[in-house]
Amino acid sequence: MEQYRLSKYNHFLKKREKVTGVNLYNRRLFSIDRGKYDLLMSYKTDLSRLKEEQPVLFSTMYKLGIIEDITINIPNILLLKNRQQVFQNKTYRLFINPTLNCNFSCWYCYEQHNKKRMSSEVMNNTVKYIENLITKEKIQYLHIDWFGGEPLLCYKTVIKPISVEAQRICEQNNVNFCMTMTTNGFLVKPEMISFFEEHKYIRFQITIDGDKESHNRTRFQGDSQNGSYDTIVNNIGLLTRLPNVRIVLRINFTREILSRCVHIIDCFPEETRNKIQVDLVQVWQDSRQNKDSDWKDIWANEKKIKNIFLDAGFVIPNRSFEHNKYHTCFADLNNEAIINYDGRVFKCTAVDFENEKEEGILNNIGEIIWDEDALGKRLAKSPFDNKKCFKCDYLPICFGKCSTNYFIRKKMDNCILRPLLKGNLYEKMNIFNKSDYKIAYLHQI
Repeated sequence: MEQYRLSKYNHFLKKREKVTGVNLYNRRLFSIDRGKYDLLMSYKTDLSRLKEEQPVLFSTMYKLGIIEDITINIPNILLLKNRQQVFQNKTYRLFINPTLNCNFSCWYCYEQHNKKRMSSEVMNNTVKYIENLITKEKIQYLHIDWFGGEPLLCYKTVIKPISVEAQRICEQNNVNFCMTMTTNGFLVKPEMISFFEEHKYIRFQITIDGDKESHNRTRFQGDSQNGSYDTIVNNIGLLTRLPNVRIVLRINFTREILSRCVHIIDCFPEETRNKIQVDLVQVWQDSRQNKDSDWKDIWANEKKIKNIFLDAGFVIPNRSFEHNKYHTCFADLNNEAIINYDGRVFKCTAVDFENEKEEGILNNIGEIIWDEDALGKRLAKSPFDNKKCFKCDYLPICFGKCSTNYFIRKKMDNCILRPLLKGNLYEKMNIFNKSDYKIAYLHQI
């Protein structure tokens, strides 16, 4: 005899006579009358009888994932999808650090900023690696991401020649590609814009440190006290001229300056704001001082600030509910690598590249010789393959810690994501509840 249960991943929001529901594995929001919801709950210990006596309600709830077969094992299905995504992805994301040097010395930065740059030998080996990826590994899409340090310090000597060669190789082999860059934005020049367009640069992540006054106290060159805010904002304007570009404006904040971040809004013309995605990120040294009781208030304040930016025409991402994503970070993927200026290879961008042990070496025939033990620690097992994650009713929209923190740094302390996920979910449910939708996927709201 078939047996059924209510899924542990069900969440309901009850508002008078209307109930909004969602199964997080299914990810479809829906509305039902309060009476039908109460009827469903009255049968929760005998769903087979519901199937017999209320077949339409049973069938609807079954299709939405609210009711599931008692034999189904959602964590195993999620592990399968995770493993498929980790090892079968035909897109390759290649980060390149042309230098770890920088034209600024921000107080919170963990990089050492030595002045060494990528040699011609490492550049040639990097191009060979790109060619091997395309001709031997048969990747379908190449995504090159310039990182550092400040990569534009090497615009002419490293970025331009590798960009040209990468595009040539991709076009000769009918492989789609794009390029992106993480930069402080200060060194962008008008003459670079046409090059970026020609070589398919589609995204720039640019960081500012709060409002103009706060930023200029942190971001200046050498002994000069002349701030960089106006130059960077102007250069962001230059980059928005690119036809298909997205600017990720990462706003670093401390609790002291968070409320002042809204002063940034008027620095950008309304017609360019739809090209600018705003990410609010608490400086890690400041976040370390947060107590458990602080997180809820900080997230609530972030939400208010984000909504102000959203109402002003900027883009606000919703990463908690990304469609068909079954991993936490790009570093969790097999088809991802970071080639440092010295030919050492890493998986995670959030490391001190000078002092961290590399996970691989790029050789002179364009191959990465991986440290199999290090790579095995990161990729052999999913970060959510553990009892605590399997018990969590938010697992289908979380997927656990990043592989660096969980497997490499062994940070297995309490999860702080649950309250954030809960807040984001019930915000979506409230929006859906007030809409005219009868059914919609989470990522659509």
